[in-house]
Amino acid sequence: MGHVLTAVNGIAVTGRELEDGRDILEILEQPESFPITLKFNRAKMTTNEKIFLASMFYPLFAIASQLSPEPRSSGIEILEADTFRLYCFQTLTGIKFIIVAEPSQPGMEILLKRVYDLYADYALKNPFYALEMPIRCELFETNLQTLLETVEKSGISNV
Repeated sequence: MGHVLTAVNGIAVTGRELEDGRDILEILEQPESFPITLKFNRAKMTTNEKIFLASMFYPLFAIASQLSPEPRSSGIEILEADTFRLYCFQTLTGIKFIIVAEPSQPGMEILLKRVYDLYADYALKNPFYALEMPIRCELFETNLQTLLETVEKSGISNV
């Protein structure tokens, strides 16, 4: 998965256009535009890519549970690497919530539990939501976005 251009001189980019409607190539062709600051981010994952990655995690989780010397192991709760940490919260019903975060990011276990609370409040109580399907519930998405913005602005201690 590659990176995509998300901003030119602090102005958001959609496709080849700045949010003010100007074409990026026109900006790059004008000498007076320089110096230019470009911001790149990872390309957003599609729903299918997210499902594929989650389906790859499930067998690892099951193997870890079976290989554990402890009976009824909880499986993988944290998977650490040099550049990220994967956190997994398994509910009593077996649903797993996964977050991939920077290694230095604190409080991800708390965040996972709050995400589960939102899931229980908004997705599970939605009559149009089907288990094992991507969550497409507006109230869940709105409240999740608010939760993530709160964590980003003021830290995990305020959730």
